[in-house]
Formats: sequence, C-alpha cells, structure tokens
Amino acid sequence: MLRRSIACALLLCYLAACTSWHVDLEGVSPLQLITTEHPRVVRLTRTDGSHIEIDDPQIAAGDTLTGIHNTLLSRVAVSDVTEVATPRFSAAKTLGGFVGLGVVVVGIAVIACLSGPGCASE
Repeated sequence: MLRRSIACALLLCYLAACTSWHVDLEGVSPLQLITTEHPRVVRLTRTDGSHIEIDDPQIAAGDTLTGIHNTLLSRVAVSDVTEVATPRFSAAKTLGGFVGLGVVVVGIAVIACLSGPGCASE
C-alpha cells in the first residue's frame, strides 16, 4: 500500500513538468490576448518585476484585468503589465519527466532486488 502511495505522489510531481510558461509575442497587448485566446490562466509580469497568476482572466471596464488570484478577486491595470505568459505543453519537459520517472522506478527495483531475500545474485 505504501508503494502505491509513493508511486502516485511521484506521478503527481511529474505532471507539472508537462507544461511551461510561454511568453506571448511582444506587441500583443494583454487586452488582445485575453479577448482572442480566452486563456484559462495567465501569468502577468508587472512593471516592478513581480509576477501574479490570474485564473479566468477577463477585461473589466476600461483597461483593467480581473480574475481570481488565491481565491480572491484581483484587479491589475493593463498599464502595469509588461509581459503576459500562458501555460503551454512542453514536449521536452514531458519526455524528460517520463525518462526521469523510468530511471527512478528501475533504480528502486534494483535496490529492492539487491537488498531483499531471493535476489538473483545469491
């Protein structure tokens, strides 16, 4: 039962490796991006260099982005945004995750075989 829990925990850690933040093309305003692509989540970089992730971003009256940040409604002025990023699928990270997971599983199996009774080397 413990092995199954550990395997599930490791698998959940690797799922995040399948995506990465993709900075959208410069010259595309946050207003254009949100109205054309309707992303589920965006990461905004502010003029002070800080980042904020907004779920369900929408355009409010004027030039304000609204959305959910840490379960609270948040607003960010478009003039305070220098960069907009959206999560995208990353084939390289996914492949690396599966290869890494495979190495961990094989390593655990080898250690279990060498330290347990009935090992092939005995």
